[in-house]
Amino acid sequence: MNNLVRCGALALTLSIGGTAVFAETWAPSSEPAFWAQTRKTLQASGELSARPWLFMEAMDSPSLKAGEYLSDPSRSAVGVEFDAAVLMQRAGQNDWQVRELRMRALCNQKRLQRSGTEGQWLDYVGRKDTPEKVRWICTQPLTE
Repeated sequence: MNNLVRCGALALTLSIGGTAVFAETWAPSSEPAFWAQTRKTLQASGELSARPWLFMEAMDSPSLKAGEYLSDPSRSAVGVEFDAAVLMQRAGQNDWQVRELRMRALCNQKRLQRSGTEGQWLDYVGRKDTPEKVRWICTQPLTE
């Protein structure tokens, strides 16, 4: 399970990455057909929550396919809280692993945190370009 959490954290961190050059214009890309079908299949099977998910990004390496999603963003006292999902398939395996977690974007600090098992907020490992994705999340029209 720890490996799944670490892999999910790594994959989601990749989705929260970006380049400084595109800091003012970054936005999630459209959900590719492959990922839309994968998400729908996992939702139909009950492995992924049946709710609207916004495709953020995906990675495809020789060892891992991972797609990252965001759902239910809402304002909080320190930024934006949201549900995150990572859909992962390791090379040579047919089964998908799904990791859903509660996260928050600390808007003024340009960093991310995830909710721990005991409800505490834990710093989420990011990359140097995480602030651009946090900026995008924090500028979206959200519910209060």
